[in-house]
Amino acid sequence: MGDDSKLVIRIKLGEREYSMSVDRDNPTKEHNIRKAAKIVGDKYTKYMTTRQGLEPIDCYALLALEMSVKNIELQTKSEEEKIIEKKLEELESEIDSALSTVGK
Repeated sequence: MGDDSKLVIRIKLGEREYSMSVDRDNPTKEHNIRKAAKIVGDKYTKYMTTRQGLEPIDCYALLALEMSVKNIELQTKSEEEKIIEKKLEELESEIDSALSTVGK
């Protein structure tokens, strides 16, 4: 007896296929998994064709490193954006305060 709330999808990474379960009511998650699998597959193929002599495990190690670096860069950018947003809010508050005193 299966879980009707789950959808089993198959994705291909490198030379292998994998099954994954995702919530049926979350099509975004399925889309993101398929999109990520395509990115990994494309990068895997690129590594295998451009870096002759690499074993598949080496390609996956390089992929993991590359994607981890990108993730860190995105986290850093997000933190910087939060700092800028806070400073903009502070400036807006100062401007509002200054404008309210001008009219008095």
